[in-house]
Amino acid sequence: MTLAIDNTVDPLSVLKEGRELSTCPRHFVVINCGNSNAARSWIWKNLTGRFSAQADFVAFEDPAEASMFAMIRDQFSIINKPY
Repeated sequence: MTLAIDNTVDPLSVLKEGRELSTCPRHFVVINCGNSNAARSWIWKNLTGRFSAQADFVAFEDPAEASMFAMIRDQFSIINKPY
């Protein structure tokens, strides 16, 4: 979810450590992925819960969101190699 949808502001999106946390709490579900920058963009657009995006993994507070991300994480693991 973006900062505002249907003229309703998401309160977690406007706080500094509201939705995206800089450190990963122990209770978050960790999913390994290759490119956390691309994953971060997808998460902001498609999910609503709190998360943490690190160099080689992302972690979610909501296990349902972790499952949804795990189903599409192969999109972010592709390394562009020259042919």
